[in-house]
Parts: sequence; C-alpha cells; structure tokens
Amino acid sequence: MTRPQTDIDAETSEAAIGWLVRLQGESVTEQDWLDFDAWLTASPTHAQAYDAVLAFDQGLDLDTRFARAEPVAAPLTPPLTAKVIPLRPTRRAWAWSAGAAIAAAFVAGAVLVPSKGLIGGRETTYVTGVGERRAIALEDGSRIDMNAASRVTVRYDRHARRIKMDDGQVFFDVAKDSNRPFLIAAGDTQVRVVGTQFDVRRRDGQVGVKVQRGLVEVRPNMASDATPFRLRPGQGLSHQEGQTDDAKLQPVAVEEIAGWRQGRLIYRDQPLSQIAGDMNRLFPRPVKLGDARTANMRLSGVLIVDEQDAMVDRLSHLLPVDTTTTEDAIVIRAR
Repeated sequence: MTRPQTDIDAETSEAAIGWLVRLQGESVTEQDWLDFDAWLTASPTHAQAYDAVLAFDQGLDLDTRFARAEPVAAPLTPPLTAKVIPLRPTRRAWAWSAGAAIAAAFVAGAVLVPSKGLIGGRETTYVTGVGERRAIALEDGSRIDMNAASRVTVRYDRHARRIKMDDGQVFFDVAKDSNRPFLIAAGDTQVRVVGTQFDVRRRDGQVGVKVQRGLVEVRPNMASDATPFRLRPGQGLSHQEGQTDDAKLQPVAVEEIAGWRQGRLIYRDQPLSQIAGDMNRLFPRPVKLGDARTANMRLSGVLIVDEQDAMVDRLSHLLPVDTTTTEDAIVIRAR
C-alpha cells in the first residue's frame, strides 16, 4: 500500500498502515483490537494517521469495485442542484480528523429520566425530540451523539454496560473496558463491542450498523449459537426486524458514517418514504406523500440540512414530483 500524503511523520504513517493490515487479517483477535486501541489513544497524531490511511484504503477499494462493476443506466431525473451532492466514486485521499466527528451543531433538548436500575444497575434514559440533537458524555468515559427523535436507555451492571435502543439513531464512541463489554439491544438485533466508534440506526423496523473504528459484533435475529457478523472499519450491515438471513455486509465510506452529524442526509437507492420520515424528525411541519407510487420512488444523493422548504424544493428538482405547501403540512405527489 502506498502511504497517503499527509502532514504526519513517516514513522507514524507506517505504524498506521501496519495496524490496518493487521486488523484486516482473518486471524485478528479481540486482544489485537485492545492493543490497537491503546496505540490509537496514546496520541492524537495516531488517530489522525490511522483515519487518513483508512480513508485512503477505502478510496482505492471503491475504485476497484466500481472498475469491476457493470455499467448501469443513468437515472431518469433532472440534474442535481448545487445543494445536492451526487454519490459518484472518484479517486480521492480523504484526510479525516477526529474533530470532524463532532462538528455537527447540537441543540439542547435531551431529557434525562433516571430510574432504579435492574439487578442493582444504574439506569438512565436519554430522549431527543423533533429537530433536537445532543452529544452526551457517559460516566464510563464513552460518548453518544443522538440524532433527532431518538431514545436510548443506559444501564451499568457489574459485568456489562447495556444500552436499550428504541426508535432512533446514535453514534457511539465507546471507552474501552475489557471487563465490561458494551452491549446494545436494538429491536431483535444485538451489538457487542469493547472500545470502538460506530453508528446504529433503528427506524421503522429497519436496523443498520456502520463502523468507523474498531471491531463490532452484530447478531441480527440469529440463533444464540450462530456465529455473529464481525464488522470492521468501513463496513455496514442492515437488517429488517423479524426477518432471518436477510442481513449482509456492505462497504460504507467514512463521510457516509459521519453524514447526519455534519448536517447531511446521505442516501443510496433509498425510498422517498424513508427520506420523508427523516425530514419529519427534523421539522415540526409534517411531510406527507400522496400515494404508494410516490413513497416507493428511489433516491441516491446527499441533501444538505437547512430550511425545510429549501430541502423539499431540492427534492422536486431531483425527482419527478410536485409539492403543495400549507401551514399544516407539505404534500409530495408523483407527477
């Protein structure tokens, strides 16, 4: 692998490349991940070097996959406006800084509901409302970034740190503790980590996990004796609750994992019903879809989050739809 061009010294870059190769090996162990985390947190430069190497490697991997892919027909949609960024692969060396992970502007509004924990544990529920996002520091040193309209319950036991995730989307930056794994229950999906960074989304019965750093074990509605999925950096998994054998790994880019925290909604062939649902968690005035045909329209692209009317207007340029705006709602219908 050719070292990516950064301002980081050569020795640190070489160490980061070594870690990337080691962690992508089939024989990687949990101790390897703990050792890596110790190296990563020893210096801010280490994290910057690894993120740059990871992003560079993902860029090469994307180029290889798209070079092998069969050409697809261009979508029958009007040109994208300046506020919509198309998801097209290009050869780039991304330099991802740790500070960018919390660059989104969060607004106050999380509700803390302390309660008596189960089995002697301490339990706290965090809630954000429509249009509210919040970064929260947990008592074990972990951090969670909550998207709008999300609800999670945190409970600490002697042998585990447990999260129950209701409808919502949360980015986790988990402090390492080999004696107390971090366990997340999102519907019928179980997630287990020791120390890592990843995103979990549970919306409308669909669960998605995307990993930015570390190793994440995911068990989507699987038998207890089945081998869980092991997600590495730059990998994601999606699963429809109640289904079996539907989950599969897929590549994700660094900027895609950070998108909503930076005020961007990133979609890859997603239905308009999901986009409308996301907008309804950001704004109090509801977006309604005229019929099933409208709801099933597909979109790939990035929408910048600003004013609701402006976002809806961009959708009308990107998809063949008409919009009607009243004081009570915005109605979108297929042309």
